[in-house]
Formats: sequence, C-alpha cells, structure tokens
Amino acid sequence: MIAPLILLAELLVVLTVVYVLVSLYSRAVRKSKLKRHWKQKGLKVDRDAYVRRGLKKYDGSIRRKLILLIYIIPLGAIALLVYVMNFM
Repeated sequence: MIAPLILLAELLVVLTVVYVLVSLYSRAVRKSKLKRHWKQKGLKVDRDAYVRRGLKKYDGSIRRKLILLIYIIPLGAIALLVYVMNFM
C-alpha cells in the first residue's frame, strides 16, 4: 500500500520541477517578445515599464493557467487507467 504513495510523491516532485521549468521558460519567451515588440515599434514609453506591464498582463492570462495541465493530464491519465483496470 505504501509503494503507490511513494510513486505518487515522486511523480508530483517530477511534475513540479517540469512545471517550474516550463513556467520560467514561458515567461522568458514572453519577456523577449515584449522587448522585441518595443524595439520594432519604437515606442516612446520606458522599455522596463512596458515589459513590466506586459508581464503583469501575462500573469493573468489563460496561457499561464494552461501550464497547470502539466499536473492535470498525467494524474488524470493515471486515475483513468486505475479505474479502467479495476472496474471494467
């Protein structure tokens, strides 16, 4: 009984590491796109303020929330597999 719990804990640790890495990568890509957009448009506002506002918008975006699927999909697949193997 304890072995599945240990495996689940290990899976959660791995998924957390993957989540953090993907989240940092996605934020860095967004930041570089904002800087590139600022440079191409030749905007008059301060670049750092423009990037900060853009990242604040990104933090509330659906794209940021979709990264949570890193947890939902594997755990849902495992739950479905356990259900099918035991009750079908």
